[in-house]
Amino acid sequence: MKSFAKTTLAVAGISMASMAFAADPLHNTTWQTYDEGQPKGLVKITESNGVLTGKLIDTNSAKGKKHIGTTIIKGLKADGGGKYSGGTITDPEKGKDYRMTANLSGNSLKLKGYIGPFSRSQTWKKK
Repeated sequence: MKSFAKTTLAVAGISMASMAFAADPLHNTTWQTYDEGQPKGLVKITESNGVLTGKLIDTNSAKGKKHIGTTIIKGLKADGGGKYSGGTITDPEKGKDYRMTANLSGNSLKLKGYIGPFSRSQTWKKK
């Protein structure tokens, strides 16, 4: 009986540990960005140690091609329930960083960048 209890506890512990290390739903996803309703570029989001990063991997503008490979999302962390905070987003054309939050709902990611009390929102679509 002791052996069964130990085995059950071990399996439960391993299951819980693997759940804790499960990848975030944004990990390894690609998103179509939009600016003023027009497709702008593609961002690949990855996760490492609970922190999300987003890198510009393609763009629709000739001017933006020089920014491909730029990390534009840094330090974003999951709050639970599809909500994210604590990160920054960079406007690669202006070189400015903004505090950001994000909300995941299905195949849409609503991002909000803040500068002081003001904010601007964009909704990206999963590719």
